[in-house]
Amino acid sequence: MGNELQALYRLMIRHLFALILLGAGSLVATGAGADPIRMTYEEFHPYSFTDAEGQPQGVSIDLMRHIASVAGREVQFHANQNPAGMLSELRSGAADVTSLLALTPKRLTAGLGTRELGAFELRAFVRRDGPITTLGDLTGTTVGVVKGSFAITGARLVPFSKVVEFDTTDDLILPLLTGEIDAVVSSQNSFLRRLRMAHVEDSIVSLLPSLVISPYGFVVAPDQESLRTALNAAIDSSVTANLLATVEKKWFGRSRTLWDNKLVRWGLLLSTAMLAAILTLGYWFFHYRQQSAQLLRDRAGDQLLIRALDEVAAAIVIYDTELKAVHWNHGFELIFPSVVPALKKGATMRQMIVQSYVDGTIENDLSDIQIVDMVDQFVEDLRRGKSELRIVRTRDGRVFQARDVKLGSRHYASLRVDITQLQQQQDIITEQAVSLEAANEELRTFSSIAAHDLKAPLFSLLNLIDFMAEDMQEAGITLPQDIQVNWQEIESLSQRMMRLVQDLLVYATTQSECHQSEVIQPSHRLREVLDLVGPREGFDVTIAADMPDLRVNPIAFDMVMRNLIANALQHHDQERGYVVLEATTSGDAVTISVRDDGPGIPEQHWDEIFAPFHRLSTSTEGSGLGLAFIKKTVESWGGTVQVKAAEPRGAVFEVSFPRSTTAETALQQVVAV
Repeated sequence: MGNELQALYRLMIRHLFALILLGAGSLVATGAGADPIRMTYEEFHPYSFTDAEGQPQGVSIDLMRHIASVAGREVQFHANQNPAGMLSELRSGAADVTSLLALTPKRLTAGLGTRELGAFELRAFVRRDGPITTLGDLTGTTVGVVKGSFAITGARLVPFSKVVEFDTTDDLILPLLTGEIDAVVSSQNSFLRRLRMAHVEDSIVSLLPSLVISPYGFVVAPDQESLRTALNAAIDSSVTANLLATVEKKWFGRSRTLWDNKLVRWGLLLSTAMLAAILTLGYWFFHYRQQSAQLLRDRAGDQLLIRALDEVAAAIVIYDTELKAVHWNHGFELIFPSVVPALKKGATMRQMIVQSYVDGTIENDLSDIQIVDMVDQFVEDLRRGKSELRIVRTRDGRVFQARDVKLGSRHYASLRVDITQLQQQQDIITEQAVSLEAANEELRTFSSIAAHDLKAPLFSLLNLIDFMAEDMQEAGITLPQDIQVNWQEIESLSQRMMRLVQDLLVYATTQSECHQSEVIQPSHRLREVLDLVGPREGFDVTIAADMPDLRVNPIAFDMVMRNLIANALQHHDQERGYVVLEATTSGDAVTISVRDDGPGIPEQHWDEIFAPFHRLSTSTEGSGLGLAFIKKTVESWGGTVQVKAAEPRGAVFEVSFPRSTTAETALQQVVAV
C-alpha cells in the first residue's frame, strides 16, 4: 500500500513539474515573439512524408502538431531526404527540431532528445520464397537500408554483410523482390505499411527475433534547450497512450488477415454460395412437393367443374402460352365436333376460330380477309388481357355466349355456354317491344292529330267570344247579371279547354320529338325558368348556386322545372311563402328537389297524382296533365320523379337526372325502346 502511494505521489509531482515547465516555456515563447518551430522531416512513410498535394503527413507530423499546439507554438515543416540530412540541418541552424528519430548516442551528440514517444523495432525482411529463413542465414548477404537511418546500426549486426544504402524506404522494395539485395533492415511498422500499400505483403516476410529495439523521440537543436523543455512539458501533460495508439492506428493500419487472401475469400464465397444453393434446392424441393399435392387436389376439383360444365351444355378449351390447345372438355366435343380433329393436331386458338368462321360453323357474312383481320385483332387483345363477352350463332340455329380469358401468366381459356332458349325468349321480348312501340306510336299520332283538330275550333271559339264582347261593348249593350255570369263561365271553360288541348298535345309528343341533349348549368338555367314563371307576390324562390352540370334536353328540362315551380306557387294556401330549389349528388345520379311550405300532399295520393287528368282540387286551374307530363319526360331521360312531405309543412318533389357522362346514353336507350 505504501509503494502504491509513493508511486502516485511521484506521478503527481511529475505532472506538476511538467505544468510548471510548460508555463515557463510558454512565457519564454511569448516573450521571444513566439517564433514558429522549424521542423525538418525525412521521407520515411508513414512516420513522415509529403503527400500528393505537397502537404506533410505522418505519425511525426501529427504528434508535433499536437505537442506544439499544447505548447502554444506554430510549426513550419520542410522535407529532407533522410536522417543524415535532417541532422545536418539541425547542426547548421536551418531547423529547430527533427521528425521522430531513434535516440542513439551518436544522434544525441548532434542535438537534444525529447521524451521517448515509442520504439523502433528493427527487423530483417526477406523474400518469402527465398533461401533465407532465419537470422543466421543472413551471414555474408547484401542488406539494404535507408541512408543515414537507424537501420544501419541493425544491418551492421549481421556478420560479414554488405550494407547498401538507398535514399528512401520505397527504394528498397523492388531490389529486394528482384534479388538485387538479399534482405532489408528497417523499422517493422514503417516497412510493413509500405509493403501493404504496394500490395506485396504476401511476397515478403520478416525474420524473428528483432535485430534492435531502440526508443525514439524528437531531436532538438543543441542551442534550443528552452524549446526541448516546452516540448517535454507538452508531452508529459497531453501525450497519452490512447493518443499514441490512435495516431499509430491511423497511419500504420492493420496487418493482413486470412480474409485479405483472395483464395480464402473466394473459397468462403464459393462455400457460402454452395450452401445457399443446397438450402434453396431443399426449399424448392419441399415447396414443389407441396405444390404438386395442391395441383393434384386442384385437378380433382377442376375435373368436377368440367363435368358440371358438361351438364349445362358448356364448352371449354385450355391453351398454353403459344395458344395451342392442351385440354378441352367432353362438352366441347359434343357442341363443336367439326373443330375437334384440328385441336387434336395441335391447332392454335387463332386457327380454331378462323376455321369455325370460314367453314360456316359460326354464322357470319364476312369475307375470308375480314375474318382473318378480326381474329388477329381478337388474339392481340386477349394477350393484352382484354376480355369481352360475345354472342355467336351457329348455322343450325343455336346461340352461344362466348368469352375468352387469360388464366394467370401461362394459360388461356375459351368458354362457350349454350343460351339458345334464353336468346329465343329475348327475341320474343324484342318483337313484342317493337310491336308495343308501334302501337304507342299510333296512339301518339292519334292523340297529336286529335289535339290539333280540337285546337283550331277552340281557338276560333275564343276569338268569337272576344269579338262578341267587343261588339256588345261598342253597341252599348249591357247583359243582365245572370247572363254575364254565364258568359264568363263560357269564356273560362273555353280557355280551360284550350289549356287541356295544349297540355294533351305536349304530353302526346313528349317522346316523338328529337331528344337532343347537351351539358347545362342548372343554377343559371333555373333562374331563367323562374323569370318565365313569374313568382307570386309575397313569395321567395331560392335557387342553390353551383349545382352539378347535367347532360339533358334543355327544353324538356325547362318544361319540367317550370311545371314544378308553377305548381308550388299556384297551389299554395297562404298569402306568403317560399320555394327552395336544391341539388344533391349520389352515385351516378343528380337529384334536384323543389320544396315549398304549402298545404302539402296526403301520402295516400303520392302515386295517383302522376296519372293523366288526376287533380286533387278543383279550386285551382289546371288540366291534370302537368305531373303526368313531368313523370313521362323525366323517365324518358332515364330519371325518376317522386314526392314526399316537407317539414314542418309542405311538399318536396325530387327529380333525378343521370350524371352528365351517362345521361345521354341512358336517354338514347329509353328512346330506342
